[in-house]
Amino acid sequence: MMAAFLLSAISASSLAGVGEGQELYNAYCQICHGILGEGQTMGKPLTDGPANRLADQELIDVITDGRAGTGMVAWEGSLSETEIFDIASYIRNLQGKPALSLGDDDSGPSDDPNVIAGAELFNGSANCATCHSYDEKGGSVGPSLDGLGSRLDDDALMQALMNPSATIVSGFGAKEVEQEDGTIVRGRFRNDSELAVQIQSEDGRRWVTFFKERVTAVRDSDESLMPDTFANLGASEQQQLLAFLKSL
Repeated sequence: MMAAFLLSAISASSLAGVGEGQELYNAYCQICHGILGEGQTMGKPLTDGPANRLADQELIDVITDGRAGTGMVAWEGSLSETEIFDIASYIRNLQGKPALSLGDDDSGPSDDPNVIAGAELFNGSANCATCHSYDEKGGSVGPSLDGLGSRLDDDALMQALMNPSATIVSGFGAKEVEQEDGTIVRGRFRNDSELAVQIQSEDGRRWVTFFKERVTAVRDSDESLMPDTFANLGASEQQQLLAFLKSL
């Protein structure tokens, strides 16, 4: 119903009310999503990978209907269809994109063969998705990669892949737990107290609690949990994975 209204009321070549959308965004949205869409405690970023990949109609639907299980409420009934369209157009503006156009949307998945092959590697044999996530899918041992292409230039991305221990993202440091039999368990640090320390296993599948009185030592690790998978790939596979990561 909304798509029919918008398509009949606004031609694909017409400009949406970005100015009106900014006023509405500042009044209703920025308190949760930030003045520039950067995200706040109560709301997700609107300029990251998942938000950028939403089709125009999907973006309108999220504003209209909200999202179940999250703090995103439905604005249908509180705002008119035109006002919702204007807000969505302003969000596209924050993302560095042209104003909304339901008639010619090209925000779907990339059709670049290197990107497609890189995505298959990421989610398949390279096992990157075991630790890293994008578009709300994947593991949590490593940082989310949404928006990676805009956050890291080529040199920084290569360093992160070839020498991950050089710069470890805050909150993703590793702990080593030396047990009484001499074995050492490594994982992402999660919680600490006087009695116990909790780490997430390197494969991301388990959160393990160790009581301090039952282990020999608990140490911070200077080494990243990220394996040297990228360095062991062939040249063509490296280029494919790089193309996919830059597309995020």
